Amino acid sequence: MKHIYIIWLPILFFISACSYDENVSSPVMPGDFEFSLIYGTYGKQKVDTFNDMIIKDLVIDGTIEAEIPLTVEEKELIYNEMLKINIMGDLDIGRELQCAIEPPSFTSWHIQMNGETKEFSYTNFCEYDGDAKNLMNLENYIHKLVASKEKYLELPDLNGGYE
Repeated sequence: MKHIYIIWLPILFFISACSYDENVSSPVMPGDFEFSLIYGTYGKQKVDTFNDMIIKDLVIDGTIEAEIPLTVEEKELIYNEMLKINIMGDLDIGRELQCAIEPPSFTSWHIQMNGETKEFSYTNFCEYDGDAKNLMNLENYIHKLVASKEKYLELPDLNGGYE
């Protein structure tokens, strides 16, 4: 019977050492994490966690501003997405990837985390690959998250469209 314990003990130790712990693998969001994202056609939409507000583009009817704070969990999701694309690092969004498209789209980021601040902006991209694609995916991710919130759904629908 002792031989069974001698065989199983190292196996159990190995399995427990290899177990997955979500808390270890996911970085902790810093207390100073905030961001402001201006985006969309003519840069009329905005998500601003510094002031817990959004601006929704209603097209013909202008824009509407609303106080819609993100939860800590929602901010953690966005923070982790930002880390995945190394948003605070050197991004390759050179002018050669940008081009004129009508109507124009404009994006501007202001990000604060870990005592650092980063600001950058860009217009339409002709090619969506690398960092440009990652930033577009992040922008869409944030928009979908905000657009699914109950307070956002209570805002007026957009009227018309851009040509």
